[in-house]
Amino acid sequence: MNSQIYIQDWFSETADKFSKNTAIDCGEQQFTYGEIETQSNKLANFLIQHGAIKGSIVAILAKDSVKVIIAIIGILKAGCVFVPLVADLPDDRIYTIIAEIAPQWLIVDATGLTKISNGRTAEFLQSPIICLEENRNFDNFNLLNSYLNKYAEYSQFEQPNIQIEPDDMSYLYFTSGSTGKPKGIAGRLKAIAHFINWEIQTFGIKEFTKVSQLITPAFDAFLRDIFVPLCAGGVVCIPEEIDIILDARKLIEWIERQQINLIHCVPSLFRSILNEDLDPKSFSSLQYILLSGEPLLPADISHWMDIYGDRIQLVNLYGASETTMTKFFYFVKATDRERRSIPIGKPMDGAAALVVDERGKACPPGMVGEIYIRTPYRTLGYYQQPELTNQVFIPNPFSNNPNDIVYKTGDLGRILEDGNFECLGRRDGQVKIRGVRIELGEIENYLRLHPLVKDVVVVDREDANNHKYLCAYVVLKEELESGKLRDFLLKSLPESMIPSVFVVMDALPRTISGKVDKRSLPAPNRQQNRTFVPPQTPIETQLAQIWSQVLNLDRVGLNDNFFELGGHSLNATQLLSRVAKTFQVEIPLRSLFESPTLATQAESIETLHWVKESPHLEGALEEGEL
Repeated sequence: MNSQIYIQDWFSETADKFSKNTAIDCGEQQFTYGEIETQSNKLANFLIQHGAIKGSIVAILAKDSVKVIIAIIGILKAGCVFVPLVADLPDDRIYTIIAEIAPQWLIVDATGLTKISNGRTAEFLQSPIICLEENRNFDNFNLLNSYLNKYAEYSQFEQPNIQIEPDDMSYLYFTSGSTGKPKGIAGRLKAIAHFINWEIQTFGIKEFTKVSQLITPAFDAFLRDIFVPLCAGGVVCIPEEIDIILDARKLIEWIERQQINLIHCVPSLFRSILNEDLDPKSFSSLQYILLSGEPLLPADISHWMDIYGDRIQLVNLYGASETTMTKFFYFVKATDRERRSIPIGKPMDGAAALVVDERGKACPPGMVGEIYIRTPYRTLGYYQQPELTNQVFIPNPFSNNPNDIVYKTGDLGRILEDGNFECLGRRDGQVKIRGVRIELGEIENYLRLHPLVKDVVVVDREDANNHKYLCAYVVLKEELESGKLRDFLLKSLPESMIPSVFVVMDALPRTISGKVDKRSLPAPNRQQNRTFVPPQTPIETQLAQIWSQVLNLDRVGLNDNFFELGGHSLNATQLLSRVAKTFQVEIPLRSLFESPTLATQAESIETLHWVKESPHLEGALEEGEL
């Protein structure tokens, strides 16, 4: 690959070479390289013809991953900046981001169009809207300032020629911010192609290589999932339903059915697969699993190696969105099961790293300090926040060149004797929960907005299975159920940022200096202040035992709420897997989110048993009549 080629041009060259090959496989829908190239060209030309110029900001609000991919490529071809949002974000968060960036355009699918028209954002949105839907009736959306109908009729499919530069801003990805609102990370165009080229070369990605796409478009790792296969003639494989990603059993079946060759995922999702009864003969086509976003545990390595040995290579990746996806890699070995932690490896070509102590001195091997990353493929920093950018992107303290910039990761680490790096966790208020980077201060800020909250601190804790979760310690003005606080946060924050446990206290412990003494915070009791109603029926009793095992609790009552007891989307799949094995019924994941108490789940199981014994009722159940 020519180092100066841009990712959108690289894709077009690949599309021209493999025009009739499948580029994206999404269940019953397949899209060829030629189709993706044509549709992305159409979008790029439409934007340019209707006033978009180089550097114009274009937001994407869509649920359909295929349309997100088309939108990203088309926006880049127009020389614009893409901002991916996801339709399941709370309205207030979408409003906050769009208000900050003031996009010149908004691209939506059917779900995004409904979301924007029904939400708070529609009140002030001035951006023209492009809906990537065919044969869509737009009569209900006439109050929005839009180019909806014009786009459907547009038919210019030639690749545009826009003059762009390697250091041009190409995207904004929003992450949790310590100031109480999300912060945008501005991507540098040349950095995308650098990482994609590294992965294609390192793992031998080629024509027909099947790569999983399991991550939300709201994170920059999505670019890795799509452009690695799309620039090599491979296939982006997208599960047709979100339940496949969230249900480990279905995910295992999908990986085998699709004959996936390479998987990108977070260790939490990897662990959910490990919790199933794995067949050593399964994953017959799988060659690599690339893991990033949170620590990879030696126990998980040991479990995997016991089943598959070294037949499928595990690779540990490390990096920050600020330096563009990941910048370290480590090929996991069987002997790593004996380590205390799995190394993050060494920097890839085009990156370097060092460990610096509190005095600003370089640490020798074995000494703990902060990890600094040095690379010309870093991002441009935080959008319209120069002070924050300058706090973490600093001149290299070991160079006299003011243009030699390093990124302070905020992660503690050390260099091992073999030259590999080891990451030892954060040194600030930022944590990662199931691969999602979270600023605890942002959650605290939103909790303080509740009229009954006097004081609050949020910390991350670890359960008996080494799974991290968020715990909020709150001081209230009057009695309030923790479920009410959870519902309040869900109006503004994504599910990944909602504390699993709320602990009510009379006052928060303080140090002499007045800071919250986090060491003195009591261990959370996830069932505090709850009236215990014991299970009664055999199904309720068996189900309570399953809940206790999954949530690591001594007992669970009929009125207990799965998510208020610390449940989340990943252990929800583990729960439903055990329910299916025990009761021989399939409960959809969405039903747990809609009715999360033990009593309602037991009732669902009883209903399904009743229907199974009465086959003539199955049609009525499917139609929602029961």
